[in-house]
Amino acid sequence: MFVGVDIGGTNTKIGIVSKLGRVVAMSSFKTRSPREPQDFVKEIFANIEKLLHANDIQLENIEGIGVGVPGVVDNNGVVVNATNLKWKDVELKEIFKEYTTSKIVIGNDADCAMLAEWKFGGAKGAKNAILITLGTGIGSGIILDNKLYRGAHGTGSECGHMVIKFDGEMCSCGNRGCWEVYASAKALTRRTEQAVMQNPNGVLSKIVSQYGRASAHSCFEGARRGDSVSQNLMNEYIDYVVCGLINLTQIFHPEMFILGGGVAKEGLNFVKAVDAKLNDFLKKNNFEPTVLVKRPVLENNAGIVGAASLAMDV
Repeated sequence: MFVGVDIGGTNTKIGIVSKLGRVVAMSSFKTRSPREPQDFVKEIFANIEKLLHANDIQLENIEGIGVGVPGVVDNNGVVVNATNLKWKDVELKEIFKEYTTSKIVIGNDADCAMLAEWKFGGAKGAKNAILITLGTGIGSGIILDNKLYRGAHGTGSECGHMVIKFDGEMCSCGNRGCWEVYASAKALTRRTEQAVMQNPNGVLSKIVSQYGRASAHSCFEGARRGDSVSQNLMNEYIDYVVCGLINLTQIFHPEMFILGGGVAKEGLNFVKAVDAKLNDFLKKNNFEPTVLVKRPVLENNAGIVGAASLAMDV
């Protein structure tokens, strides 16, 4: 058995995972970020021990513990930067080792999700695949020639920060024109807010009022109701998403993209629209074979299963 820890901005999930990727049991607790790393790891282990005890499993019988972090993690288990947690250069692996002699592996959360989908989910059997999560930012994980790609120092695969507009809008990373600034859920929310300000009596404005705040979901809802402003926003947003996928296709030519995150959960129509626009471009440019765009299979369990998979592969 393995333990997978999926650290999220809102909740931290813990799961006991079999070698076949089955989640035997799981629990969660509020992340309450920002947190001091020492205190946070102490709480994680208290919850691990509680979950193991409830399932009559001893910690010494756990073969390894994998931890997925929403940030940049190097090959030594150091969290180089995790914006939501307010962590910078945190030696997380060393802190975890203070609590157990089990094998500890730390990785990026999107890498974990990709690993889970590749080993046990929608990308199983693929030699080359890329997972993109469209959320507050853009997360990404890459399987390249049957191996999780992490770059020279483990900090690669940050696709959200490739520049798609030179000297474009400012990104939280300090650069301008990053893909994340235009294709994240946060970006769509920002454009929805701007559209409401410009047309305060429109359909989209009424939808935002109904939900209490602007969000990517309110724009999707407006598009489903046939609102032209919402539909234009959606078309622009899909263009930005596809722009990044075109770049990644030109570099890696994966067999498939798996689109996760809050935006992708809005429904298959969005994923199908992205697939159609991407492959229309590729066909027009004689780029064969085409690339499949699909939803993740494991959904909410991907982070736990993927984190545990990190420990399986060491």
